[in-house]
Amino acid sequence: MTLKKQFVPSTFLFGIFLLLSSCSRKYVPDTTYSVEQIKQDFKLMRHALEESHPGIYRYTSPDSIRWVFDQTEKLLDHPMTELEFRRTVNPIFSYIRCGHTDIYPSKGYSKYIKKNKPKEFPLGLYYVENKLRILQNRTDDTSLVVGTEVVSIDGQPAADIIAKMRQLVPSDGYNQTFKTTVINGNFGGFYRYLYGNKETFEVTVQDSLGKKRGLKLSFNKPPKPTKKASIPVKTASNQPPKTPVATPKLMVKTNPKLRTLKLSEKDSTVAILDINTFSDDRYRRFYRRSFKALKTQNIKHLIIDLRANGGGKSDASINLMSYLLDANYTVYDTAAAITLRPSYQHYYGHKFPRWFTRYFWSKKLPDGRRSSRSAQRVQKPTRRYGFKGKVYLLTNGGSFSAAAIFPSMIQQYNPRAVVIGRETGGGRHGCNAFISPYLTLPHTQAKVRIPVFKLVLNIPGADIGHGVQPNVPIEYRFEDVRKARDLDVERAYELINASKSEK
Repeated sequence: MTLKKQFVPSTFLFGIFLLLSSCSRKYVPDTTYSVEQIKQDFKLMRHALEESHPGIYRYTSPDSIRWVFDQTEKLLDHPMTELEFRRTVNPIFSYIRCGHTDIYPSKGYSKYIKKNKPKEFPLGLYYVENKLRILQNRTDDTSLVVGTEVVSIDGQPAADIIAKMRQLVPSDGYNQTFKTTVINGNFGGFYRYLYGNKETFEVTVQDSLGKKRGLKLSFNKPPKPTKKASIPVKTASNQPPKTPVATPKLMVKTNPKLRTLKLSEKDSTVAILDINTFSDDRYRRFYRRSFKALKTQNIKHLIIDLRANGGGKSDASINLMSYLLDANYTVYDTAAAITLRPSYQHYYGHKFPRWFTRYFWSKKLPDGRRSSRSAQRVQKPTRRYGFKGKVYLLTNGGSFSAAAIFPSMIQQYNPRAVVIGRETGGGRHGCNAFISPYLTLPHTQAKVRIPVFKLVLNIPGADIGHGVQPNVPIEYRFEDVRKARDLDVERAYELINASKSEK
């Protein structure tokens, strides 16, 4: 047997041994990393952001960004766990002011949490009207009623807790609706992230008369419903409803988790297009069938619900625009990347998409940046099934990325459209996106998401760092949330009825 033939099997077996050894290693959340290790991770993260983030100085000056990095590095003066490291550097991303840029747990941490789920926070809390109120009671204390104000938790004033949570949620520009929406959707998770896992919590509440009392609370798992129970118990939700109370008729068959098109039961001239995401690949067929159905059934008013739509594929939102705009349109003014070959190539994911983008999907600009070849493409409206009626776009802080680009364009270029609700979480003038690879830090293995392209929409006016402002602003009070009222849809019907009476 030759030396080569002897070497190949032994190398193969050694590789299998290493693979099995790495797979058998258990993640230990209390593992600490030395000051040298966490500083190496930090410097790699900082260099990668400064080198390749296309919009790092879009809303914050270079001097301010450098100051934030320098101040944060001073906090890395003692050994830390992965969680402590992420919690320390997390506020940096709020200063970058890009909702597509954040730090995420390592794969090991994520798997560990999935297998060792922490107990839920004992209260479902909702922040509105500058107060933190109980929306769900998950304890045995029946004296805690929905609507009771929470003044402090474990000695921390509610206002301070919310302020700290806001620092953990990056958003586009100076937007706050995105932060509030995210916090309301997972208050317990953010509290654990800030203050650690606990069995009991010291909570101070205040009733409507201003009387305060302190309580020690712990999560109580609700009993499973008995087989004899036939009437479902309605529980409060941590989010305002997205659809009308009535159950409209489905006009086009589709996956309801992605989107639905329904005929209103209140008015046969009204249809409701509820789009939960732009991430699905089968959008073209759905939109074509949907707008064909709208034309066939002579629909005059279309409500498009984009609330809590976190975005997805830009092409999906652009395709939807073609059914609602009357003239040719260009979505992006520019879409440029600083570099597609970062220094720390080894630590980045999405290698094939970045390679493909560099050599086939982008072109080099005179200043060395890379521009998307299709960014300034002129899009044509769909003539056959184009919708000529009135459009009512419902938005809130959860309308992000492609779900903010869409209402920005429709509001600007469709005179029959009106935006109802709250400021979108995504920027009105664009964002940083298209491709957003993850940078895996070598020691803690935490992942940093860094978008590649800076997108600037083809709309007039200066970018002031905010989302799409509604034509008809709607603000919820706590009572509206508690009663599960859908004020946005209610207002849409009021506008529809008013338009009919004008004729």
